[in-house]
Amino acid sequence: MYCVQCGVELDDSEKVCPLCGTRVYHPQIKRGKGTRLFPAAQQEQEEKVSVSGVLFLITALCVLVIAMALLVDFKTAGHVVWSGYAIGGLMVVYVCAVLPLWFHRPNPVIFVPCGFAAVAAYLLYICLETGGNWFLTLAFPTVGMVALLTTAVVALARYVHGGGLYIAGGALIVSGACLVVLEMLISITIDAPIRFVWSPYPAAALFLLGLLLIVLAICRPLREALRKRFFV
Repeated sequence: MYCVQCGVELDDSEKVCPLCGTRVYHPQIKRGKGTRLFPAAQQEQEEKVSVSGVLFLITALCVLVIAMALLVDFKTAGHVVWSGYAIGGLMVVYVCAVLPLWFHRPNPVIFVPCGFAAVAAYLLYICLETGGNWFLTLAFPTVGMVALLTTAVVALARYVHGGGLYIAGGALIVSGACLVVLEMLISITIDAPIRFVWSPYPAAALFLLGLLLIVLAICRPLREALRKRFFV
């Protein structure tokens, strides 16, 4: 048989024309069996890229960068000066972006806290190196709040089905409360009187928006009316 679009000769087993992509058989007509007159697409013949090989290459490259940074730092200064910051930042990126890919089905409920733990450790290193006193009063509780909130949202979204609006609404309300706590932590860190100057405004906006999402989740007729109104 021949393609009705470009006229190329086809075998009875072909589903579509390999040149122009035109369907050559009606889906209800039984196709014959035979050998293809044309080879399969080049994409099908190419071997799949080994994910583990790519990850091993990225890991080796990271180790090389770390070794070079330490070597240059010791060569120029005689001790660790700037390489610690570069290595710490690289390790944070590796833990957050590369480490989960080593697993077949990485569980975000596990790896999200690991990423925040890496960020907290990096901030602790910076605090110790710079002689600051802001880690325990500001960085650690802030990272902890964000980590708990993010992990809770990820866990609920993963294991609770059909509660997206409830989860989003609750997350917005808690985020507003975290901003109020953040302003308090900043005041404590800089040894200033605790005053809530800017945080109540975004907190109130996030509270109202979160409350609106919860109301939409509860009131199905209102949700359907908005969906028809705005085509969402």
